[in-house]
Amino acid sequence: MRESIANTYIFNLIILFIGIIIVVLVGSLSYSKTFKIKNRIVSIIEDHRGFDRDAQMEVAGYLQKAGYVTRRNPNCPDRDGFSEGWRNTDFNVCIYRYDIARGYYYHVVVFISFEIPVIGNILEFPLSGETKMIFDL
Repeated sequence: MRESIANTYIFNLIILFIGIIIVVLVGSLSYSKTFKIKNRIVSIIEDHRGFDRDAQMEVAGYLQKAGYVTRRNPNCPDRDGFSEGWRNTDFNVCIYRYDIARGYYYHVVVFISFEIPVIGNILEFPLSGETKMIFDL
């Protein structure tokens, strides 16, 4: 009887360890995908030297092609000092433009969201980045 209780305890520890490893791997893959999406959005804005209509269409097309998780109500955080902002109603992406003395730059916020089948999108973390300075000539 004593050995069967010890085996059950070890078996439960192994199952818990495997569950933790799976959660870490899924989190790592989601972070990697979101980081890649954020970098691509930043490079699109830098290639267009701003976030004009063409850049908006290219970003929306890329987000759809990349399979980024959609959310109907973007949760864009409030930022101080930005001159204009953009949030897409189909994707959870926020882009802010900051004007400074020599030009402007953009701040991009993309959200990592974990879809749990029964519960839904409970966990959501922001991942942000900035473009290089775009000089106003």
